[in-house]
Amino acid sequence: MSEIDAGSLEGLQFHSSSTYHFVHEIGRGGMGIVYLAEKDCEGVTDYVVLKTIRQLSKEQEDRLKHEANIAAGLRHENIVKTYGLESIPYMELPEKIREALDNLSFDSAKAAQRVSIPSFAQRRAMLDGRPVGQTGMEKPVVPLRPPVRRLQPVVHVMPKKQDPRKLYLLAMDYVEGTDLRSFHMEHLDKFTLIPPPLTAFIISRICRALAYAHDHIVHRDVTPENILVNNQGVAKLTDFGVAVTGKEALQMFAGKLNYMSPEQVRQQELDGRSDLFSLGLVAYEVLTGINLLSTPRGMPLMQQIQYLVASFDTPFPPAHEVRKDIPEVLSNIVMKMLAIDRDKRYRNAQEVGNDLEMKYLYAAGFGPTNNSLASYMKIFDMGWKLVSQDQMRQLAFLKGRDGRIELKRELRLGDFTKTAWEWIKERKGTALYSALAQLQQMTKA
Repeated sequence: MSEIDAGSLEGLQFHSSSTYHFVHEIGRGGMGIVYLAEKDCEGVTDYVVLKTIRQLSKEQEDRLKHEANIAAGLRHENIVKTYGLESIPYMELPEKIREALDNLSFDSAKAAQRVSIPSFAQRRAMLDGRPVGQTGMEKPVVPLRPPVRRLQPVVHVMPKKQDPRKLYLLAMDYVEGTDLRSFHMEHLDKFTLIPPPLTAFIISRICRALAYAHDHIVHRDVTPENILVNNQGVAKLTDFGVAVTGKEALQMFAGKLNYMSPEQVRQQELDGRSDLFSLGLVAYEVLTGINLLSTPRGMPLMQQIQYLVASFDTPFPPAHEVRKDIPEVLSNIVMKMLAIDRDKRYRNAQEVGNDLEMKYLYAAGFGPTNNSLASYMKIFDMGWKLVSQDQMRQLAFLKGRDGRIELKRELRLGDFTKTAWEWIKERKGTALYSALAQLQQMTKA
């Protein structure tokens, strides 16, 4: 080094002293299990999400690393930050964990039991040694630091062959809030649906995320589980760079077949318009309660694929012909996203976002914002019982025909059309059918 840069750290390489502590499983799907983890950097701690990646072929592994590199470079308000890949040699994992990983079945997406996780405010209070403020409504939370299970090198006597495999972990930012699947299901549990303007707002934000990301990567796994909304009302798309392509893709994502585009089910080449179709399916489901591509329970995988391919030959009923409270202008946008022929869909996500904002969300002036979505989430969590004047002002766009603000979009039987009832009856195993069946029983009683 020259005298000028002798004291510079430029070019220096070092190994990080960061450690990850697995706290709790928070979900699982076609590619692996998702965990909440605590990252410790020399005593400075933070939450992150670690997603285990199931064993892949060499070709798929190379593609994963390539696309994870792309995902790590995505920086957008509506995209969950990907930090990169970590790995643990299989030989350093306890034998029981190795056996469990080898025998895991990912034939369908499974949700972990929901637990309340300490909020960032609670963590700060714990770390400061201060009592956490009590409101009388707190749920039990998992401990900040459950018992630590440290990995110890596994000693083998005369090993015949070292296992060269690694357990790959995709590290992502932890979003404190909820996912759209849970938010939607919690509404159904309360015999309600998310108001159309707020649904459209969430979808418009994900369109902005896709418009940015599609310059670099196609997501290929746009589902309600992968759309998160934090406590500040910011919608974020997660899991970029995780979905695989090729012949094994349908096997890995069997539980998510009902969010795949026609070209994805048929294993054709994909572009950004495939993500728009998937997002359209999400929008339709949250608006109406109906998943257009749900398959009968217990149907084998190949029959599910045949069932879906056949369903693409039947036109989908427009959303406003299913629920009477869905504006036709919003319905038309969603149905254009759902065109079976991709050449008849929107050309890109930017166009969808523009139409949602100009033709519907802000056509009459004031419309949804991050703050208003955050306000609605707080009101919903409180069961619509405690509403401040400021929150009401934030949600002024929810005015009904009589001029009154309608915070609760009730699941009234009369709001569904005859067309909708035929579709609902064909989907007896769905959450919507169960909720409406309960409502009918309550009405008779």
